[in-house]
Amino acid sequence: MKNYYLFFLFIIVFSSCTDRKKQNLNINKTNLSNHPYWGLLNPSDITSFDTIKIPLEIDASIFIDDISELETNKSDFNADIKLRLWSSYQENEVLMSNDTINLAPYSLIEFDYKITENLYHSKWEWDGYYEDVKKYRYVKEIENKFYHKWDLRKYPFDKQKIRLSFTSQYDTSYVRIKNSKKFLSDSNDYLPNLKDGFVIDTILFKEEFIKSEIIEPFDNGIYDYQGGIERNEVRSRGVFEVVLSRQGSWLFFKLFLGSFLSLLLSWFVFLIPMSEFDAKSNLSVGAIFGAVGNKYFVDSAISSQVLTTADLINNLIITIVIFNVLLMIYQKNEKIKNKFLKNEKSALKISVSTFIICLVCLFIFLL
Repeated sequence: MKNYYLFFLFIIVFSSCTDRKKQNLNINKTNLSNHPYWGLLNPSDITSFDTIKIPLEIDASIFIDDISELETNKSDFNADIKLRLWSSYQENEVLMSNDTINLAPYSLIEFDYKITENLYHSKWEWDGYYEDVKKYRYVKEIENKFYHKWDLRKYPFDKQKIRLSFTSQYDTSYVRIKNSKKFLSDSNDYLPNLKDGFVIDTILFKEEFIKSEIIEPFDNGIYDYQGGIERNEVRSRGVFEVVLSRQGSWLFFKLFLGSFLSLLLSWFVFLIPMSEFDAKSNLSVGAIFGAVGNKYFVDSAISSQVLTTADLINNLIITIVIFNVLLMIYQKNEKIKNKFLKNEKSALKISVSTFIICLVCLFIFLL
C-alpha cells in the first residue's frame, strides 16, 4: 500500500516539474513568431532567420502649423498639426519566406483625439526612407478640436501645457512609443491665429504606461518575458506637452493699472493736510472703489474658480488701501498722542514700506 502511494506521489511531482519546464520554455522564447500577439496579428510564416526585433519601437514627433480659439473660458481649442512616425519596418515587410506582413506604425498606434466635423483629416502617407536613421517615415495632417484644462494659478505669468498623445494598441512587449531624437517636434515660427500674448516655449515628450483591464487573448493574462510572470496588458503612451508661455509684462500693466492708480491715490491722501479732512476722506473712498472695481474687471477677464496671482496682487492692493484709510482715521483721533504716526510723511513711509515688503514676499512665494 505504501508503494502504491509513493508511485502516485512520484507521478504528481514529475508532472508538475514537466509543466513548469514547459512554462519556462514558453516564457523564455523571445522571437517574434512565438510572441503571444503574433498568432492574432499575423498568420504569416515567420522564422528565426527573420530580423524583426521586438518590441517594435516607433519614433514619433509632431509639427504645429497653427493654434486657434485658445480662450480661458473654453475647454477646447483648434490645432493644425502634422503627425510624423518613424519605423524600421514598412507596410509590406518581406519575410525570408517571401511572405509579407504589415508593420506600418499607424496600424500599431493611434493618435488620441475625437474627430470633429467640418475640419481636415488626411490619411497616413508613406514619406520615404531616411538613410541616416535607416527608418521609414509616415505623415498625417489633421485640423481638429482638442481638450485643454486651464491652470491659471500663476495668471498673468502662467504657462499652459497642451497634451497631445499617441497610444499603442498593443502590449509594451510588442510595441513601444519613443520620442524621435533625430527629427524633433517643432512649430511654425509664426502662428497667425494663436491668441495674442502666447508663445510656444518648447515641446516636451514623456512615455506613460497605461495598465489595461484587458487580459485577452489569454485567460490568465499575458506573459512578461522579463519577469516570467503573468500580468495584465500594459500599453505605451507617448505624450507631447506643448508649453505655452504668456507674455505677461504688457498684460500686467493692462490688468493692474486701475489698482495701482487707486493705490497711488490712497498714498496721495497723506500729502493733504489734516485740515482738509473731507477731501482726504473723499479721495480715500474713491481709492477703495477703484481698487475693488479693478478686481472685478480682472475676475471677469479670466473666469477662473481658483486663486490666481492676479487675485493675490489685487487683494494686497485693496488691503493696503484700506490700511491707509484706517491710518488716516487714526491720525484724526485727537486722543492719540503718538507723534510718529501723527506725522504724515512717517505714515506714508510705513504704508509704502509695508506694501513693498508684502509684494516681495508674494513674488518669492510664487517663485
